[in-house]
Amino acid sequence: MQPTNPQPVHAAVLVIGGGNAGIALAARLINSGMDDVAIVADAHRGTLATALAVLFGATGLGSAAVAVALPVLTDDLGATPGRAALVVSCYSLALAVGSAIFGRLGDIFGIRAPLMVGLGLMTTAACAGALVDSLPALIATRTLQGLGAAAVPALTLAAIQAIFIGDSRARAMATYAGVGATVNVLGPTVGAVMVEPLGWRPVVAIPVVTLALVPMVWRDLPTQRQAGASLDLPGAILIGIAATGAVLALQAATLGRTTALGGLLALVVAAPWAVRRARYRPDGIVQAAMIRDPGARRSLLTTVSLPAAWFGMLVAIPTALASAGWTGIEVGLLLLPCAALGLIAPRITGPALVTLGSPRSQLLATLGTALALALATVGTALVSPAPLILATLVLMLSFGLGQPAMTALVADSVPPRTRGGALGLLTLFFLLGGSLGAATVGGLGGEIGLPKALLTLTLLPLAGAIAFARHLPSRLP
Repeated sequence: MQPTNPQPVHAAVLVIGGGNAGIALAARLINSGMDDVAIVADAHRGTLATALAVLFGATGLGSAAVAVALPVLTDDLGATPGRAALVVSCYSLALAVGSAIFGRLGDIFGIRAPLMVGLGLMTTAACAGALVDSLPALIATRTLQGLGAAAVPALTLAAIQAIFIGDSRARAMATYAGVGATVNVLGPTVGAVMVEPLGWRPVVAIPVVTLALVPMVWRDLPTQRQAGASLDLPGAILIGIAATGAVLALQAATLGRTTALGGLLALVVAAPWAVRRARYRPDGIVQAAMIRDPGARRSLLTTVSLPAAWFGMLVAIPTALASAGWTGIEVGLLLLPCAALGLIAPRITGPALVTLGSPRSQLLATLGTALALALATVGTALVSPAPLILATLVLMLSFGLGQPAMTALVADSVPPRTRGGALGLLTLFFLLGGSLGAATVGGLGGEIGLPKALLTLTLLPLAGAIAFARHLPSRLP
């Protein structure tokens, strides 16, 4: 019942025109018992997927850019480096906690309204953060900014699933992954270029530029409410506690071991409780259908592996090169080939996803992620640009293939009326994977060295590859 790009369509009923009107009409036809319904939408769907991808990437770009600005920010506000790191940590915490909740709000109220609320909160808090004159005030505004930003990855992902169908959805997801990753990887470069002449305040305000994309996506964002969807407040509280615990447990280097242990305790208590609730609340925020589906469960390994490798490398590569005397701008230039590949990667990964199907695509993506980490291990050990550039290129292709595949399996494991909540939960795992990668490299790098820390992360994608290799379907789709 979702729109596609213009192409020959053969169906019992053909709905001409996309947007909310087309989706609503197709939904009514399907609910009345007519299964063979297709939608032909206008040609701007490729632009729509790109705009949604830029929104997604901007949430990561803003955080990475602020991380680069931390030394300047620390000096200007008279803070210690440990306390200044809370500017990034609290943003990450709010982003993770809010993602699953915003995903469910998309089911209840439609995607457009909660996404606009999130964007409004994110940009307002970013403007306020750029004007504050104390570290506590900046931490507070960054926390609010992260809470608003939580709407973006969860609901833009849900929008792609709602607006596109079939092969067009696979290609749209490839665009979403490639362009989103490109915007994300530009974060350190943008931060370095801006902070030297302008200071840290404009860097904090970067999310304001996302408002320019609202007119491009407004008309097509679904507003249809899913019948029977509810927030599941107790489940949301448990997920919030578990997510908070997971993020705190990964921040021992900045928040101290006591806080990290408290976070680990919260995670160990709340996470199993949230999963057990699915037995008597199957459509809760943790859905029984998603837990029962083997493909969805295996996809969570990919969901954690890809961002863990990505953010682990984004910590290791600048650190290794900076120790060899590279400037922030020089490090950013090294990442530009990866960013350029992200713009054309959908032309490769989109058709590959259609041909291979989701399980085989995730197998290839996890193997590619392990290879990228191995190359980064060699590059950081030798402080050599060539293997580091190759590592980022391999990881970009793996990301562009793996993210659409894992999203498809998770989205298809639950009914449409609760799909937003499932994708919000998927986003939560994705964000926690990024925190895990950064914390592993940041925490272990000083103890065992950056190369060995990166090598440790290869265990995640290798575990995912083994899981998919053992359960591949006998035929291609």
